[in-house]
Amino acid sequence: MFYERLKLLCKEHNTTITNMLKDLSLSTGSTGNWKKGQFPKGDILAKIADYLDTSIDYIVFGEYRDNLTDEEKKLVELYKSAPDRAKYKVFCDFEDLVKKEIEKFENEKNSE
Repeated sequence: MFYERLKLLCKEHNTTITNMLKDLSLSTGSTGNWKKGQFPKGDILAKIADYLDTSIDYIVFGEYRDNLTDEEKKLVELYKSAPDRAKYKVFCDFEDLVKKEIEKFENEKNSE
């Protein structure tokens, strides 16, 4: 349930829902509705997620959702497991490769 998950996330951040809402300059009047299963509006959810360093998906559904393919997930995991120096090199090399491929594609398109 949304409210219970929110309470747990606040506890993990050593705060309460009331204190979090005060920190965000948001009204505490809606928490009764949240206890009954209603959700805050999108902009408020976004502020709460940012404050708690999580995603809206996690707050609402209790899980992280993504649209990554298995191949993309594997790339992300490999990247995360690499030492920082290797991450920097991979990122720079990949960025250069993508720019070159885009330029190549645009040149081919313009020559048609």
